[in-house]
Amino acid sequence: MPTSGLPVMRAAILLLTTIPLAHAAIRFVDFASADGIKTVGDAKILGHVLRLTPAHRSRSGAAWFREKQAIGSGFQTTFQFQLTENGGLGNGADGFAFVLQNSGASALGGRGSAGGFAVASPGQGSQRGIPWSIAVFFDTFRNREEGDPSANYIAFRTYGKPTEMRWPEARPASTRHLRVHLKDNKVHTARIAFVPPVLAVYLDDSIKPNLQAVVDLSIVVDREGSTWVGFTASTGEGYENHDILNWSFDSAKVFSNASVVSSDITYLLWSCLPNRGLCTPERAIVEPNATGYHVVLPAHLEWGVSIPNPSGRTAAVNNPHGIVCWDLTAGADGCSGPSGISTNAGAGFVDPRAPAGALVQRTRDGRTEFSVNHHITGSVKDNEGFFEFDVELK
Repeated sequence: MPTSGLPVMRAAILLLTTIPLAHAAIRFVDFASADGIKTVGDAKILGHVLRLTPAHRSRSGAAWFREKQAIGSGFQTTFQFQLTENGGLGNGADGFAFVLQNSGASALGGRGSAGGFAVASPGQGSQRGIPWSIAVFFDTFRNREEGDPSANYIAFRTYGKPTEMRWPEARPASTRHLRVHLKDNKVHTARIAFVPPVLAVYLDDSIKPNLQAVVDLSIVVDREGSTWVGFTASTGEGYENHDILNWSFDSAKVFSNASVVSSDITYLLWSCLPNRGLCTPERAIVEPNATGYHVVLPAHLEWGVSIPNPSGRTAAVNNPHGIVCWDLTAGADGCSGPSGISTNAGAGFVDPRAPAGALVQRTRDGRTEFSVNHHITGSVKDNEGFFEFDVELK
């Protein structure tokens, strides 16, 4: 695949075994002193409270920490919120979001169902959304025309490059209904954790995640793996006060027995199959280069790529990077980088002698083939992600 004119992405790919958190980069016990917070639109600091929108019709607001935060190695954020003075259509609307975005500290999306981060729906004007963003949306109004499952649910919502902005936005994962009632006027606690590549949300005293899914954060980070973090909210014909009462954000310090690989990725990360948490190329790519071949191997193709090797020479893999998930039911334990996650996958895997999830190879019939080491009883077509690497025949 030619790379002329393509943006080059910087990626840090790793396998986490533990993620002790660093000293909090952001910590507000309340917002009486809001140094470092930038409010946009209708958001304001009122006393000790960060109010994203007041309880009035057709408002949108955002609040961002002014300094970008490192998230590539994982993060955890905790905050308390309270939704009050519910009124209008649906007795309260439309909800608020915790947002990761790479568009700037002045970013703001539309009103109504847009949540302050998305493109405004028809009838709410021509407000733009926030490109290069991923939102954890706490939705309090059911917009049936958008396919909302209820008026009390959480969804992950994503936007890529500006030319892809549309209504409604992509929704990689969502709950149907929550046991916790978001707009009951009570104070609730939310904890959001990212253990690459799994994003999870916990409400109040939940031990298990209320929502979790594999999420590709490549669209929201810069070359250093950093992004802006903050909150958005909106109202439409329904309204409520969207208040954040306190907030902490901690980046992860990663200690792992797997190597961390930082390298230039030349594959266009937004040329991906639809409805996947991780970017998954539709087909494999093999390109000759100065030392041999440059290869992009999609995770959903078993032995999905090969290079000519008629004399059976040793195929040396150089500069491997990427992340794949071969067991989406196992969370972070079903995902890995090219080195895999264990010393021996055992029976039932493509290569029982190699680690689960590792990049493996075999040479036969004059060609060397490559695959992700997944469990052969599972459906390889459901795998997500890709490995990218160079091959040199020795």
